[in-house]
Amino acid sequence: MFSNDKIFNKIAEALLVDYSSVYYVNALTNEYQWYSVDPEFHSLHIEHGGEDFFKNIVRDADKVVYEEDKPIFMDGFKKEKLLADIKKGTMQSIEYRLMIDGKPVYHTLRLIRGIEDDEDYFILGVINIDERVRDRERLRQAEHERAIYTRISESLAAYYDVLLYIDSDSGNFSEFSFDKKTGTICVTNEGNNFFSSLTVMINNNFYRFDKKNVLRALTKEKLIEELSDKKQYTLEYRIVSNGEPIHTRLTAMWSSDRSHFIIGIENIEEQLKKEREHLKALKIANEMARRDELTGIKNKNAFYELEKTVQSNLDNGLDYLPFAIVVCDINNLKLINDTLGHKAGDEYIKSSCKLVCNIFAHSPVFRVGGDEFVVFLRSSDYENRSTLIEDLHNQVVENMKKKEGPIVASGMAVYDPRNDKLFTDVFERADTMMYENKKWLKKGALEKHMHGPDSLDAPLPLERKKKLDALFEAFSVVADGTYVYICDMKYDYSRWSKSAVKCFGLPSEYMLGAGGIWEKHIHPEDAEVYHSGISAVFSGNALGHDMQYRARKLNGDYVLCTCRGVVIRDPNEIPEFFCGSIRNHGIHGHIDPLTGLRNQYGFFEDIEANMVKNTEMRICMIGIGKFSEINEVYGYHFGNIVLQKFGRYMFENIRSSESIYRLDGTKFAVISTSLTVAEMKERYEKLRTHFRKGFFVDDKFIILDLNSGILTVDNFMIDVQTVYACLNFAYGESKVRRQGDLVEFYNDLNDENKHRIEKLHVIRASIMQDYQGFYLLYQPVVDAVSEKIIGAEALLRWRNDEYGIVPPDHFIPILEKDPLFFKLGQWILKTAILGAKELMKKYPDFIINVNLSYTQLEKTNFLDMVFDTLEDTDFPPEHLCLEITERCRLLNIDMLKNIIVNLRGRGIRIALDDFGTGFSSMEIVKELPFDVIKIDRSFVMKIEEDMKERTFIKTFAEVSSTYGAKVCVEGIETAGMRHILLNYHVHSLQGYYYSRPVELDKLLQLDTEKNQ
Repeated sequence: MFSNDKIFNKIAEALLVDYSSVYYVNALTNEYQWYSVDPEFHSLHIEHGGEDFFKNIVRDADKVVYEEDKPIFMDGFKKEKLLADIKKGTMQSIEYRLMIDGKPVYHTLRLIRGIEDDEDYFILGVINIDERVRDRERLRQAEHERAIYTRISESLAAYYDVLLYIDSDSGNFSEFSFDKKTGTICVTNEGNNFFSSLTVMINNNFYRFDKKNVLRALTKEKLIEELSDKKQYTLEYRIVSNGEPIHTRLTAMWSSDRSHFIIGIENIEEQLKKEREHLKALKIANEMARRDELTGIKNKNAFYELEKTVQSNLDNGLDYLPFAIVVCDINNLKLINDTLGHKAGDEYIKSSCKLVCNIFAHSPVFRVGGDEFVVFLRSSDYENRSTLIEDLHNQVVENMKKKEGPIVASGMAVYDPRNDKLFTDVFERADTMMYENKKWLKKGALEKHMHGPDSLDAPLPLERKKKLDALFEAFSVVADGTYVYICDMKYDYSRWSKSAVKCFGLPSEYMLGAGGIWEKHIHPEDAEVYHSGISAVFSGNALGHDMQYRARKLNGDYVLCTCRGVVIRDPNEIPEFFCGSIRNHGIHGHIDPLTGLRNQYGFFEDIEANMVKNTEMRICMIGIGKFSEINEVYGYHFGNIVLQKFGRYMFENIRSSESIYRLDGTKFAVISTSLTVAEMKERYEKLRTHFRKGFFVDDKFIILDLNSGILTVDNFMIDVQTVYACLNFAYGESKVRRQGDLVEFYNDLNDENKHRIEKLHVIRASIMQDYQGFYLLYQPVVDAVSEKIIGAEALLRWRNDEYGIVPPDHFIPILEKDPLFFKLGQWILKTAILGAKELMKKYPDFIINVNLSYTQLEKTNFLDMVFDTLEDTDFPPEHLCLEITERCRLLNIDMLKNIIVNLRGRGIRIALDDFGTGFSSMEIVKELPFDVIKIDRSFVMKIEEDMKERTFIKTFAEVSSTYGAKVCVEGIETAGMRHILLNYHVHSLQGYYYSRPVELDKLLQLDTEKNQ
């Protein structure tokens, strides 16, 4: 029917306007040809041509057009009507839905070229308008909902004095109030960046004691956190009006689409006044009902409330509530009442109450019967309970000797989380101890007796207790910074350091079954190792133990402890006492809780100390490679054990002049002030060989691959973070490029006779000095066909008088993991955007390309930073293109995809830079949605004489087009290169042929100069 050249030239012409498919139809013969590059159309299995367009289009429509749209579609393709409309120029676009993958997708069919006098063909084009139609429907629905929401808002505003509507991304806000006279809502204020301006407003208008709390509670992050699992977040505070504080309530909630905060503010002064009066009346009535009339202390009702509250906590799983109960009973009260009268008896009760209250000054005391009192010990009284109960006993003994003052029997019991399920369990044990004491007092026994924790089940003979105390005092003398424990193995009765009792919330300084009590504080992952070690000691199979485990403190946090103990035998070689100490590594802020080594803070501190003293040192960073595989196969607990064994081996094999540290993750470090680099390299190779041979961990044979970087610090005019950045770079080189060989960061002299590390220090310091020395150059990106400037890539440079111009590849690879690098990235983005705004005045469609490091992407606030920068500069996001390289594969792919989707959702374009230079390029293109793929210059350097490079470009360009991305080729240096690339699907070009990277002013003149 047609010559191929003619057909495809026409089709290519039509495709220039981005139609999904094209029909080329002969109006006389009805012959036609159909062409499409859209994979969705090919899935419909439509024939590519035929002899009768009008017959076949009806046939195809019956198969692929949405049922409801078939009449409209088929009516538009009646031959006589269609040809008449085409000749008159009155043909209307036909809008219909195609069934693609089982879903209706909106399309429109338009006339691209009509029938002319000298031609008998016409061309029809099909465009996918699904998104446009659905946007239109959403807009219509939004208008309808807006009207409803307006009415709802007016109703809502009537309940609040002020309503705020705040954009959660930009911070732009509108303030509304309700006009009670007109019954309408009106805008009283509008502004930008609500959360920034909030600080000024709070400082000027809020009550001084509420300012800090409100500043903490009214951040964007706090609102998002509070509203993540509840519908409303309420905050009460005071504002100052006419010099007086006015109570105000703020209620925050999400808008229906969770894009805006809605905040209602109301004056609650009158409401609170009424509540206070009501509460005051209730409090007075409640206090009267809970207070003992005679003594003025709390009564039986108050005690029952306490019992109910504590029991509820126990029932809800809060089994760790350290407390003790003291039960007291007045001796001889009945005798006094019978002989001296009830008035004398009442005075005796009051004096007894005063005695108990004075001893337990920081605890609530209850009168629960005529002659019985109960004390609930918490906080400082709980910690000092043994001393306080002895003070009470001593005072009673003194009263008996003098025959003056009240005689009060007492018994104490401590809550034991292993055995006590009920509050009454503790009470009954204390009550039993009280009656035992009461009997002794009636017999006139003045000797001391044991209370509470000292006799939970069976009292310890006094002689044994004295020996236990003597051992404890002896061990305490030499226990430097550790907790001491002594256990009488015959009675399983122990005494522990008070500091341990306080830190870990143990039941008492004296404990029965302390091993079992302590085991409940051991981390579940370490409990089995601890249990087997203690069992071996008490079964006689071990003479002691030396182990590390994590123990839970009173606040719930776990700390690493090193526990060492020995068994002391009696003359008959029978185990008698188990004595030892526990070192709490967590009380040292520079100790790593897993390995017991000094941590990263200690590492930085020691480097600084050496630098202050001008002490030359070698720092070696050593890390375990592919450690995630161990965690995945054997679990994190096993992985932690491996790290502990690795750290212990290094610790045991270093010299006294060396220090070892555990840094983040699987990295460790060694600082030496005596060994040379060669000696440290030799030590590392021995370490590497040892772990390459493998070792056993819990019957599993493990082989570790190590990586290492080393650095000599002999320049003391730099900072620690610069040292760490250089060390990290050397370590990264070992890991990525050198298969674990030790890599030294050479602090060599450069052309300006300055040390490399000193130059990096100056560059890093420039970031903190308002980015002095940093500037941007712009390399234009041109349209491949028209050669007009359509954008530019922003490129970072640094210079100063001392070092001259330093290209980015000299410092970015080293500093990109530095905490300051994120700030530099923000400066680059903002500066590039401000430059682009100038360029858009000349090139309205201009797009600015900004490079990203993968370390920027892994920051949790990266998206906020980008969106805030766009907001601050008022820059249209569709004119920004962010470039990432395939190094982003180092990040979690799901996290990266989420970031890209969020950016593209705002209209920002995403480009893959240096495509083809790594092994993962194709995989990344398949996984992530890119708008532009930039082919690296290395693939076009010889394209004019090398057919292989042309084949590469053709393949890469087709792959990119398949995934919906436009292609930009970098490194264009000649007209010939450009001419060849026009044969492929290349959208834009970049390279020295058009311009080297230039400053902004030069780029603004560049196109004019070229035309001239």
